[in-house]
Amino acid sequence: MTIKHGFLFKIILAIAFVILVMFVTTRGASQITTQTGEAVNAEASFLDMAFFAGDEVRIKASSDDDIFAAGGSIQVDTTTADHLVLAGGEINIKDIKVDDVIMAGGDLNLRSGSTTDDVLASGGTVTLHPKFQIAGSAVVSGGEVIINAPIQKELRVAANRIVLNSAVGGNVKLMGDSITVGPKARLGGNLQYRGENIQISPSAVVTGTRSILPAEEHDDFERWGKGSAAFFAVFAIAAMLGIMLLVVVIALILPGLMNKASLLIKQRPLLSLGVGFLAMFVLPFALFLLFATIVGAPLALLIAVMLLAFTPIGIAASAYFIGMQGRQIIKKPSDDAPPPTIGARLIWPAIAIALILLLGMIPYAGGLIWLLILMFGMGAILVQGGLALARDSQ
Repeated sequence: MTIKHGFLFKIILAIAFVILVMFVTTRGASQITTQTGEAVNAEASFLDMAFFAGDEVRIKASSDDDIFAAGGSIQVDTTTADHLVLAGGEINIKDIKVDDVIMAGGDLNLRSGSTTDDVLASGGTVTLHPKFQIAGSAVVSGGEVIINAPIQKELRVAANRIVLNSAVGGNVKLMGDSITVGPKARLGGNLQYRGENIQISPSAVVTGTRSILPAEEHDDFERWGKGSAAFFAVFAIAAMLGIMLLVVVIALILPGLMNKASLLIKQRPLLSLGVGFLAMFVLPFALFLLFATIVGAPLALLIAVMLLAFTPIGIAASAYFIGMQGRQIIKKPSDDAPPPTIGARLIWPAIAIALILLLGMIPYAGGLIWLLILMFGMGAILVQGGLALARDSQ
């Protein structure tokens, strides 16, 4: 049986349209803000959640609820919100007043402002500057972590290089290769640390006890990372075989879809990322609202099942893109070279899947890698579906 090209996506569009009609008629939906593009400038007041995605995202806003943003570069200035959730290559935050900050990326800077509760951050370089104040606790991981901001409660850090030179009201736990506790450190609780190179300034004040964590002792923070790595190690073989089978089936049955999705990720990566971000964070919230109504519950259940079905296809699309790009880099085919054979379209994505699974075993960063893989792939698949629908409608 042959399914007409774009038929499935017409169904998806029809369902999305029904959601839109039901959603926009509610009071809460009219308050939610979403914006995507290469350059996103958000300067307004929002009554409810706000979602932003783009190459460059600038936020100068006030929200009575949460603000979510993803992009290559994110600048947050003079902003108030409940929760600030950010993911990007470079993130700079200043003059904010929020309850919590949750962020992940490459270069993270909390320059000024305050939180009434906690900070959770993971990145290549994470810097908490002196003018930033944390009324709760901070949990930070990364390649290099520099803590110069005052923290009223507890602090936990896991990184290659750690510098702590500020006041912390509660207990402090530091785990890294190089640890420096500077002269401005004022710790109101106990100090526990583990590292190869430890330097504690004589001017540093530790009210509680100082102790070295035994090599065999692991707290919950470390155990989470080690436990997730062990889980992925056991899960890797089954996941690899399952996704490899999925890629084989899609590559054999729908090679055009994989090629077009891969090309879209290469040519318009920000579009793929933005659409994937909306599909993963905005649509589930809409489904939650639909589940709360008797009329919308069956439709929400159907869409939830379809999202679950598209999830492995999105991962397969990203794996196909990474594998074929790796083939071009290694093989360096000429312009007049023949198209990749079926074997090449199967082997190289399989290698990419193995690489993705290995990277996914990295504590803390592995989850972010899987999130990005899924967002890029899901975005590309959904955009290609929309383009196919547009062509069929002409």
